[in-house]
Amino acid sequence: MEIIENKTKGNIYKVLCQQCKHDTNHVVLSSIKASGAEYFDDEAYFQWETYYEIIQCQGCDEISFRQCDTDSESCDGEEYYPTITIYPRRTKETINIKSYHNLPQNINRLYQETINSYNNDIMTLCAAGVRALVEGICLNKKIKDGEISYTDKNGMLKTKRSKDLQGKIHGLYERGILTKDNAESLNEHRYLGNEAIHELSLPSKEELSLAISIIEHILDSIYEIPRKTHELQMARKEKNHRAH
Repeated sequence: MEIIENKTKGNIYKVLCQQCKHDTNHVVLSSIKASGAEYFDDEAYFQWETYYEIIQCQGCDEISFRQCDTDSESCDGEEYYPTITIYPRRTKETINIKSYHNLPQNINRLYQETINSYNNDIMTLCAAGVRALVEGICLNKKIKDGEISYTDKNGMLKTKRSKDLQGKIHGLYERGILTKDNAESLNEHRYLGNEAIHELSLPSKEELSLAISIIEHILDSIYEIPRKTHELQMARKEKNHRAH
């Protein structure tokens, strides 16, 4: 195998940027070319070459990795048809990971993993991540149960305390942590997660995008806004104290 460093350094490619959300110029900061050949007999052989490149968006400075593979099997006459892969993987439907400052560390990690699953088209795991986020919020807030409505075998509508996830979500509402609308939204995510995990169904990106949007709103309302409100109140008290 032959290795050549920085053969494509300075080259510029049009690449879809995760941050800019459209194709932008990306310059190669550093590269390695690896190539080789495998001989099977006196006449037949297989040639290949791969470029590994660190690239940078010229619009927002975001760093990415570009891999370009070609081989003798992807050649039509004298023209080669390379396979190009960009890491992290991206489409125009990617979701940017929000920066949370007040989330518990384990919930923040799970949130980031869920977004990464979405951006890499791992839909089933993304749906499971949405459900796990709901479980994590309930665990963090020490919610063990809640009152739910159900229909008995005679068709009568009744209520009971339940320790399943639906009950815990209603427990968040009972404690005043969630609004009624937010509790209903979380229950929709619970069903999405159940179907993905237990029935191996594949949720659509549209469903998951909406679910993530509501989850982010709930994370803001539970963890970020109260802390920011508290900090604002403390700043006002300090200002009033200095004025007197």
